[in-house]
Amino acid sequence: MKYLSFVMILFLLFIPLRVYVKKESKKGARPNIEVSAIVNGVETMGYFLGRIAPQKLFGTGNLSKNIVKTPTIIEKTPDINIVVIMGESLTHSKMSLFGEQDITTPNLDKLSTDKNFFKQIAFTSGIVTDVALPSFFNILYEPDSTEQIISTNTCLFKMAKDNGFETYFYSSQSQIGLAYIKSYLCLNAVDNYMDGTDDTHELKKNALDEVLVDRLENVNFKKSNFIVLHQIGSHSPYELRYPKEFAKFKSNKDDKYDRNSYKNSILYTDYIITKIIKTLENKTKKPTYVFFTSDHGEGIETHRGHGNLKLASNYEVPYFVYTLNVNNRFKKEVNSKYTSHYKISKQVATTLGYDISNMKHDENKYVVCGKDLCGVAGYLELYVDKDEIVKKRIK
Repeated sequence: MKYLSFVMILFLLFIPLRVYVKKESKKGARPNIEVSAIVNGVETMGYFLGRIAPQKLFGTGNLSKNIVKTPTIIEKTPDINIVVIMGESLTHSKMSLFGEQDITTPNLDKLSTDKNFFKQIAFTSGIVTDVALPSFFNILYEPDSTEQIISTNTCLFKMAKDNGFETYFYSSQSQIGLAYIKSYLCLNAVDNYMDGTDDTHELKKNALDEVLVDRLENVNFKKSNFIVLHQIGSHSPYELRYPKEFAKFKSNKDDKYDRNSYKNSILYTDYIITKIIKTLENKTKKPTYVFFTSDHGEGIETHRGHGNLKLASNYEVPYFVYTLNVNNRFKKEVNSKYTSHYKISKQVATTLGYDISNMKHDENKYVVCGKDLCGVAGYLELYVDKDEIVKKRIK
């Protein structure tokens, strides 16, 4: 017993030291709602002492931002549907829609000729999912905006619900896979929630993305709806993300990056998106806005995976907006080569009926967060002039 206190002190010191030395950016940075309060408390303390405190003490962290107020409603409960399809680990350069030589998006290639279809290359908010999604759905412009998330002032789900929309979050990712994300999505404003575990009945097992099409059967299209469909998409291992009939590009065992399996996963995503759009066409005659982007990209040329601020394939993602039963009002907004998650989420907020004039930023500056919402794991600043990236700076 006399050594118990000593052991406990060593244990409590070990956690922040491990975080500091290994530069860990996940455990403790965000609450994991799938574990106990005790575990969350210990990990949060370790993260604070090992990452946040040193950054603030030595002046290398970012300054906290002013909290943005909730935008003003200027159109009360528009009689529309808004569908946000959030892809996973999808880099635009491997989509034939954006110039890939192999035909990986045959259906979207055809749809792109429609006058109500507009596409751009988007800079992601973050190079990992549990940074990108909280940033996108809380309309964050730059790192160290955790207080903005906590306020829920600009949470798209809350804004939708406050303006009379029925809200949905349907994911094909597993319950455990979403553990570090859900606490930042103001789920108390989500009327209908299902994840991959609801289909697989296993906490760690993802579903195939076709379940997202099936779940549209649960939507009451007589109401105004805000629907988020969150894919497992092209997350590695790629060969698990599509049915066998989509194995058009034959796997090469000598290719350590497994490029062909990655292309097959994109081919399946193309099929899923098109099927979602066709289902919407059959279900509703209301004006319907479909936004598609990906949480982050994927490196499959010189590096496999994501989380690298130096690789454009990690932070450049596809974006398109397509409208049904209405002329696309975004023509003027998507007339440039590049956009960002921040700008896209503001477009969504506008479509929800809000005046976003209080949300201002530098139109030529884009910010990509690293593996941490606070920016302590680094972030990238990009400056664009006349559709050209003229400056990059990692901080």
